[in-house]
Amino acid sequence: MKKVLALVLAMSMALSLFACGSSSEGKPSDAGNADPAQSADAQPNESGNSGDKKGVIGYNYFAAGDYALDTLANNTKRVIEACGYEAMGVCDNGSLDQLVTDVENMISAGVDGLVLWMPNDSLYLKVAQLCENAGVPFCLSDKVPTDKSITEQLESFKTYVGGVTPDNHSYGVQMGQFALDQGYKSCFILASGVGDASGTPRIDGFTEVFEAGGGKILGTQHTDDSNQAVTQAEDMYLAHTDADFIMATGASTFGTAGLEALKKYNDTRMKIVTADFDESILASMKESDTVSFLIGDFLVCGSYASVLMCNYLNGTPITDPDGSAPYIDVVPAFSIPVEQQDLFAKYVAGDCIYSAEESQAMMGLTLDQFVNDVVLKFDSLESRLRAKYEQGIISAEEMQAAGLTVE
Repeated sequence: MKKVLALVLAMSMALSLFACGSSSEGKPSDAGNADPAQSADAQPNESGNSGDKKGVIGYNYFAAGDYALDTLANNTKRVIEACGYEAMGVCDNGSLDQLVTDVENMISAGVDGLVLWMPNDSLYLKVAQLCENAGVPFCLSDKVPTDKSITEQLESFKTYVGGVTPDNHSYGVQMGQFALDQGYKSCFILASGVGDASGTPRIDGFTEVFEAGGGKILGTQHTDDSNQAVTQAEDMYLAHTDADFIMATGASTFGTAGLEALKKYNDTRMKIVTADFDESILASMKESDTVSFLIGDFLVCGSYASVLMCNYLNGTPITDPDGSAPYIDVVPAFSIPVEQQDLFAKYVAGDCIYSAEESQAMMGLTLDQFVNDVVLKFDSLESRLRAKYEQGIISAEEMQAAGLTVE
């Protein structure tokens, strides 16, 4: 009966996935990046059962067609499957309400675990209670609560497996320090919604460093609407044409909005300092120096959160020494040299950050091994490219063309 119910609900979710994907344009498929609306099947398989798989792990992606979020979904899916589980992906269509509904549907469909991306503090305890009531383990991928008290409450849930997030505060610190090093004196900020789990700590870190160094923030605009972000970018630009740069908390929405405003007014003086990797922003960096600083982890937390869930379901949970769920917030960020962009697009964004063999090797690790031997070792793009070269994925000629020496 459970299998029949799962298949019926999964078919319904597959229709919503198709609708979500078909309305999106400009996806990074040209770079080889998998379209999660097509590759992250919402049903276990064509026969309606999981075959020889260990179980089914569900995951959500907030919107399709976003370069970074599509890649997050792809990395999540690839690690789940590499570790022997079936992946069930659903698109939230950019709606917080639908995100909750999608979690409910995946639970009803009979998933064994959930890897979740939730952008707002209002969601965590609500979704956690759904999982607790159903006895379905869940972990947090990339986004975690900005309110420490919520994180503490999550630790009381038996089904909470842990969370993995970039060190977003350090993103802001590095952005602020870069601006000071360039001699920038003033800026305005284009940011995600108030309380966003990535944007808020980035703004905090940036503000602490930039203002302490004598920098002046002329104004801040918040939104979670990509269309509104474009309008706000233009309004802020017209109000502060004397600013040295735009600080954008995320490249795909706010960095691109700032870039559009500068292009519209043919402003080649004002710069953009932003975070997270976006296809159009990366392309612009080949053409000009308008985007003077870009930093990110390329949403590798989707891979790491999947590792946490797969280990938990496999009976080898990665835990703190006291047995509690881990909270990993030390995922480092890196930049992408222009000469390495093509390799990045083809072999990281267009493929998967970790190979199946590397993902499988993460099963059975202790927390210390996972953090020190896996997470902290991914501290530069070059380290990943060299790993892929050693695996025979990237040729010596390609490495040398990117300015990387090989033996």
